[in-house]
Amino acid sequence: MRFFIFSLMLAAAAHAITCTEGQFLFSKDKGSFYLNEDDVIIDKYFVDFIDSEDSSSYKYIREQGRVVIEREMTDRGALTSDTIVIYLINDINSPAADNSIAYNKSHLGDTTFIDAILREPGDDENEASVTEVHLKFFKNRLIGDYHELSPKDNQYRSEIYLKNDTLFSYNITSSNDTVGYSFIVNDKDNKHVCHEFYKMKEDASSSNMETRELTDRYYRVKENETGFVFEKVREYRIDQYFLVYTDGHTTSIVNHPVTRTKMPSRGYYFDTKGRKLFKANPYRVQF
Repeated sequence: MRFFIFSLMLAAAAHAITCTEGQFLFSKDKGSFYLNEDDVIIDKYFVDFIDSEDSSSYKYIREQGRVVIEREMTDRGALTSDTIVIYLINDINSPAADNSIAYNKSHLGDTTFIDAILREPGDDENEASVTEVHLKFFKNRLIGDYHELSPKDNQYRSEIYLKNDTLFSYNITSSNDTVGYSFIVNDKDNKHVCHEFYKMKEDASSSNMETRELTDRYYRVKENETGFVFEKVREYRIDQYFLVYTDGHTTSIVNHPVTRTKMPSRGYYFDTKGRKLFKANPYRVQF
């Protein structure tokens, strides 16, 4: 009996994930535009505004050929809700349609290839856009090439890879030769917490790069019975993504005390081309 219990403990420990591993799996699903279901899928997303009654929640319902997003938002005590439907069309040559992703998906060994056309309708703050995307998902690496066809002609490349429990991110915007480089490491005292650093020039005329920590946020992973919760923690809000394993994977359940670190706030997102946005859009990638 003791041997059996010990074996179960070993099995549970083997499935425990670190913060950087959790962030890599999160990036894999978030960056695939709902098309990569090889490891985990995002089931729910919550935004908790600290010291405020405001909140947002998103429930992702994956159906044949589409993703239904049920959204609820509380703003100054007033509750509003709506539903967003994103159509997934397994034919990259399919006729154009708003809120659609036409794609082709293939596998070679443990590598997944996704070619897609994203069609985003316009709104009060953003023009309608069409973007061509080419994605490669390796075991520990993601590569994405993005070409905005309209309303502007812009290109962007993103690479993310996990090595020795450090998550590296490399971004290139070819339209203005902008390069961004950052990396995320686990906290030395708690592998379920990680911190992000970025490299930048010491001054405009120098070629030397210095490393700085992003002090306005940190990341946290909490495991549960079906997957894990990936959190981005800032002074004024906590973003929580609930992810579910799709391959029968199980986890150990590890609980850690919740702590909040005071940090300066930042109220914007990035889209697939590295632009700042001041509101969330289901197509925008937020790593």
